[in-house]
Amino acid sequence: MIGEREMTGKDIVGGFFAAFGAGDMDKAMGLLKEDVRWTFHAPEGTIPWAGTFNGREGVGKFFELFLAAADPVEMAPAGMWEEDGIVFVQGSETTRVKSTGKQYTAQWVHMVATADGQVVSLDEHIDSAAVAAAFG
Repeated sequence: MIGEREMTGKDIVGGFFAAFGAGDMDKAMGLLKEDVRWTFHAPEGTIPWAGTFNGREGVGKFFELFLAAADPVEMAPAGMWEEDGIVFVQGSETTRVKSTGKQYTAQWVHMVATADGQVVSLDEHIDSAAVAAAFG
C-alpha cells in the first residue's frame, strides 16, 4: 500500500525502475512474480539478450547476457501510462557493445503487466536494427 491506497501498476513498475536504476537488483527482482515472462523483441542470434526468458532465474539470465555483451551508458524512462492492466513505459537508452566498441541509442517501449503487487510480464519493443548495427 502507498499511504491509504492500493499500489497501482505504475507504482510497481516505477518501483522496479527505481530499484534497477539504484543498482538494487534484489529489490528489483523481488518486484517480479516468480513465474514472470520477460521478452526482448529482437532477432535472436544477432542480439545475445533477445528472446523470451521465464521466471526470475530467466530474467537473471537476460541481465547476465546483456551485461556480458554490453555496457549501459544511459537508460532514461521518459513517460509511463497505465491502461487496462498494462503499464506502458516509453524511453531511450544508449549502450556500448563490448565486442565492437560501438554505441547505439534507441527508443523503446515496455509493455508491463502487473498483478498482486508484482510484475507478471514485460515486453520490450526497441529499434532492434540500431542495436544489431552496433554488433556489426
